Amino acid sequence: MSAATQIASKDLKLRFRDRSAIIIGIIAPLVLAVIFNLIFGGAGDAAVGLDLDYGMVDLDQSQLTTEFTNVLEDVEEEGILNLDLYASRADAETAIDEGDIDAFYLILEGFQQDVFTGSVPTIEVIGNVDAPISTNIAASIAEQFSSGIEATQLAIQTAIQVGKAPPPPDVDPSSAAFSYVMTDESAETRQLDATTFYAAGMSVFFLFFTVQYGVLGLIEEERDGTMVRLMAAPMPRSSIIVAKAILSFTLGVISMGVLIGATSLEFLMGADWGAPAGVALLVITGILSGVGIMGLVASFAKTAEGAGSLGAIVAVILGMMGGVFFPLGSGDDLLSKLTFLTPHAWFMRGLGDLAGDAPWTNALPAAGAMLVFALVTGAISWVLLNRRLAR
Repeated sequence: MSAATQIASKDLKLRFRDRSAIIIGIIAPLVLAVIFNLIFGGAGDAAVGLDLDYGMVDLDQSQLTTEFTNVLEDVEEEGILNLDLYASRADAETAIDEGDIDAFYLILEGFQQDVFTGSVPTIEVIGNVDAPISTNIAASIAEQFSSGIEATQLAIQTAIQVGKAPPPPDVDPSSAAFSYVMTDESAETRQLDATTFYAAGMSVFFLFFTVQYGVLGLIEEERDGTMVRLMAAPMPRSSIIVAKAILSFTLGVISMGVLIGATSLEFLMGADWGAPAGVALLVITGILSGVGIMGLVASFAKTAEGAGSLGAIVAVILGMMGGVFFPLGSGDDLLSKLTFLTPHAWFMRGLGDLAGDAPWTNALPAAGAMLVFALVTGAISWVLLNRRLAR
């Protein structure tokens, strides 16, 4: 067994003996993830579908308005909306007041005649003020139908202008009224559900507190006077830094492994992390980036207490900027751009790319970004820590 491995093994036993690593690396993130999921998980996982309850008041009872009703009834059979027929406007308004429907279509008498005489036909959409989204959808359907009617009117006027006979009144203009078919499609999502989001967010947030136990152990060795004995041992001084890095990486793997397994249990949280190979790649690169960043913190700190405080500040700032507590926007604002200067954001993005049964290769871009963090910060901290031990 190499000197670095022996030192790391000894430190690992000490960390588990005082239980600090277990509390910070496993218990705290698991408890917080469960609490966040209980409080916010239901809101985040609310169904994205809408219960569209509409009414129809057809006072024209013409072939054209009947066809419009038939189209809506066909959509109803597909389970996209519910349609109720009413004899009068008063009946439909009563249904809105009682909460039976969200909006209703009102077609006045003379609608089809207006279509063939070139007048402006009108479909009124009356909606519940407390259901603006459903009302807007109903209005959009009516607008699309009206657009088809206008196209039919234009075709009739054009035929007259060029000297051709217009279509007879029994021609069904509704053939042009709907240029699309309404269907219910379930798209593959590339966004974490609330349960997985909080499980992953708390795991990567506390990961940076966990890995600091290794790299900050260098300063504790100086404080306790054991560094002198280590440096007097027949081994390269760089072995001490390697040992602390091995300890940090091992603690990170144990912490993330336990948390992923625990949060995936159905009775606990039931988080869906995605393809195992992709998750493993994200975890490894995320731990490496954490070791590099915390090693950089240790290289600048003068005391163990100062290193712990500075490490906590860095971990909290990076966690908040990385969006581990709540999703951050992806627009053009400054915060949306700064968030990807943190490995936390790339870790969460990588898991999001794995959502929806995506292949593990979707995690490669995020893993590559975190590997860059690890290489840059790791190289700088390696040079600074070796220089510190050479004093």
